Amino acid sequence: MKVQNLATLVILLFMVTFLAFAEDRAIKPQGPPKNKLQVFFSELETQWLKAAQDKDPAALNRIVSDNFQQQTPASPGNSMSRSDWLLATFGRRVLSFQVRQLAVREISPTISVVSFVQTETYKETATAETDEKFIVDIWINSGAGDNWRCSDRYVSEIRGIPQK
Repeated sequence: MKVQNLATLVILLFMVTFLAFAEDRAIKPQGPPKNKLQVFFSELETQWLKAAQDKDPAALNRIVSDNFQQQTPASPGNSMSRSDWLLATFGRRVLSFQVRQLAVREISPTISVVSFVQTETYKETATAETDEKFIVDIWINSGAGDNWRCSDRYVSEIRGIPQK
């Protein structure tokens, strides 16, 4: 009789634990909820990547400011000018891209800092390559309404860091 009661108790404990775990998983959202700024800048960053993929200078001109520059760790004292950046951007064929782990910090109503991980598959030669980069963009809103344009981009390659 004691063995049977012990077995019943173990089964009940297992069921309660399993149900609590299942309920806990159902209640918790997967990842942090996206706020309004994250959604807005995620759309802008995606438009940017789509314009680069389509080699659409008019679309890029609406997103990137006239005085845009890009910094990398390879040459921290020398920024890449907008014209050099455009040549590099249009010099490769983007096959696919993904933006993830996007975060936004609003510095003021007219300045926001956006950081994210970008995965991009592209072709510069006969073989497709994929790389991951950590990117920080400085966005400035000038004029009336939502006239956001990126003034500065900081790019660093990611190597050996597991994906989330």
